[in-house]
Amino acid sequence: MPIWDVFGKRKPDDDFEWAGSIKASDLEMALVLARETHFRHKEGVAYAVRRRGEHDLHIASYQGDVLGGITDRSYRRQEAYAGVGAKHKRVSEEMTRRGLDIRRHRPPAGRLAAGSRVSSQSADAEGPREVPPEEIAAHGTAG
Repeated sequence: MPIWDVFGKRKPDDDFEWAGSIKASDLEMALVLARETHFRHKEGVAYAVRRRGEHDLHIASYQGDVLGGITDRSYRRQEAYAGVGAKHKRVSEEMTRRGLDIRRHRPPAGRLAAGSRVSSQSADAEGPREVPPEEIAAHGTAG
């Protein structure tokens, strides 16, 4: 199978630079594979392929705004999550202001016997308690 060299431009004024190589059966497949493997995260504004051993550079017809796809894939990069914590805090404060705060005490650690379950009112009054290893062993770990 022929090897194709992939070239890309980061900015419109840049020259084409080598970005890697792919194997493809023909020019059309080489252009598709180059786009999907080297430019799917909008890494440039243009790309081209050249069959190894030849001199003709085949420039792809995709414009820079379409290169990388039209689907927003920013969730794949860390910077897409900047500010999530602050937004969560603002939403929590707004929900509390509206009286929709659902924060409550966490249930006690460990398992309780079926007959010794506590109601939600008495659970809020008590804090969590330590469960000794002997009690855990007595009840087992099976569900």
